[in-house]
Parts: sequence; C-alpha cells; structure tokens
Amino acid sequence: MNVLGEREREAVASVLASLEQDVSVMLELGPAAAPVTLLAAGGGEIDPGDQTRAILEDVCSLSERITLEVVERDEPGPWPRTTIGPGLRYLGMPLGYELTTLVHGIVEAGRREPSLTAASRGRLGALERDVAIDVYVTPT
Repeated sequence: MNVLGEREREAVASVLASLEQDVSVMLELGPAAAPVTLLAAGGGEIDPGDQTRAILEDVCSLSERITLEVVERDEPGPWPRTTIGPGLRYLGMPLGYELTTLVHGIVEAGRREPSLTAASRGRLGALERDVAIDVYVTPT
C-alpha cells in the first residue's frame, strides 16, 4: 500500500537516488509509554505505529540501497522509534515536514563522507568525551 502520492514518491525517489552506500533502517514498535490519540482529518483515529510502518515501507521501497527491519518490543517505550544507519534516531511519526527530515537523514547516512565541513569534523574529533546531541524538529 502506498501512503505517499505519486508526486511525493517521485520526489522522494529522486532524492534517494543520490545514496552512495547501503542504509539500514530499523523501526521499533511496541506499547507506548505515554499513549496519545491522534485524529486524522475527518475524525478517524491514527495508530502511530501502523502509520509509521506504512510510511517507512513506502519510502524504503523507493531505493534498492535501503533495507527496513521492523522489531516488535514488549516493554513500553517511546515507540515508534526509527533508527537510521549506525545511530540517527527518529521518534514519532514522520508526517508532513518530518517526512523531509526522515528522508534527508537517510540520505546523510547513505553518504560515503559526512556533509559536515572539515573544520566541524575536526572540532568534533577534538572532544574529550562522547556527546549525545538531540535535535528537535517542528514546523513552528
């Protein structure tokens, strides 16, 4: 089942054509630690896990360089959680603006060299300890 429209599929496929190496995507699903009810236009409920799985299946089908693994968890957690490559994590449903963030995360993981400048890589390499960086995406 295609979640994306034909124009969106063509646009995403065009962006994914730039992948230089294979990318693994893992979707983790399970009971939500803090359940929320999401309503679609028209009043129907959306299951975040099912919707995220459908979106990822659609996006990942657009490139032979992307593999998708779906893992079902028993314990409550921040599900759905998508891990791209070795450590880029995305929490929640990638709808709207967030879909662009997800696709570009896949593209970044599919580069042979990071898109960071040499100066930025040098500064990061000089850090004396590991640092976790959280980035929050919102259209507002």
